[in-house]
Amino acid sequence: MPERIRAASVPTSHPTARILLTTRVRRALGLRGTLTLQHDETPTRVTIWDIHTLQDVYARVGGTLTLAQATRTVSDGTTYTVIETTLTTQLPGLATAQITTDWDPATEVDGFALPVIADYTTRGARRG
Repeated sequence: MPERIRAASVPTSHPTARILLTTRVRRALGLRGTLTLQHDETPTRVTIWDIHTLQDVYARVGGTLTLAQATRTVSDGTTYTVIETTLTTQLPGLATAQITTDWDPATEVDGFALPVIADYTTRGARRG
């Protein structure tokens, strides 16, 4: 029986369309780091670490912010509530991107002072 060659072991000099789009979107957003997509990410849906990074992206590219209450579950089954904060922005000539992070206003009170949140509360965070 012939040995199977795994796709991951086959060298290629041509990145896939998915990798190219991921690279271009992250570059347009000003994000650096790994191109490995995490849990629910796609090339145009990016999860970032915190509300301050979201503010940095908002300052660079603008967009429309949406906030939604969400319940998260940790490995021991304990749940907690956060605000899922998503910035949707049009990257000209590229794609519409969504940048999302969890925000806990009770522990990250300084988030209220960020322009992205202040703009949301005054006019729906539409900039750009």
